[in-house]
Amino acid sequence: MEIYDEVQTGWPNQIISTMRRRISAYTRAGIEFKIGITNDPYARASQYEYNEPYYDEMILIYGTSSINHVRELEAVLIDYYWAVCDNSIGGGGGRVGAGPYYLYIVR
Repeated sequence: MEIYDEVQTGWPNQIISTMRRRISAYTRAGIEFKIGITNDPYARASQYEYNEPYYDEMILIYGTSSINHVRELEAVLIDYYWAVCDNSIGGGGGRVGAGPYYLYIVR
C-alpha cells in the first residue's frame, strides 16, 4: 500500500471545511474509501492489505499531538460522509497509543 504524507495541522473547528473539500477531491468518481486515525501509519496500512475491502492508498491528511482533536475531526468527517464511506461505526473503534496522531483516508 502506498502512503502519502499530505498532513495539515490546525484546530479542528478551523480546518473542518478544508478537510471536507480534500476528502471530496480524493474520493470523486465513486471511489471506495474509509476514514480513520492512527499513531503508526505503516502498521495500520499493513492491516488494510489483508482485510476486505482492500485499499491501495493511505493518505495522511491531518496530524496532531492531541488525541481529542483527531477523534473530534474523525467523528465529524465520518458523520458527514456516512452515506458514502466504508466506515461501519462512527469512529474511535480501535486503541491508539502515544502520539503524534494522524487522520487518514484509505482508498
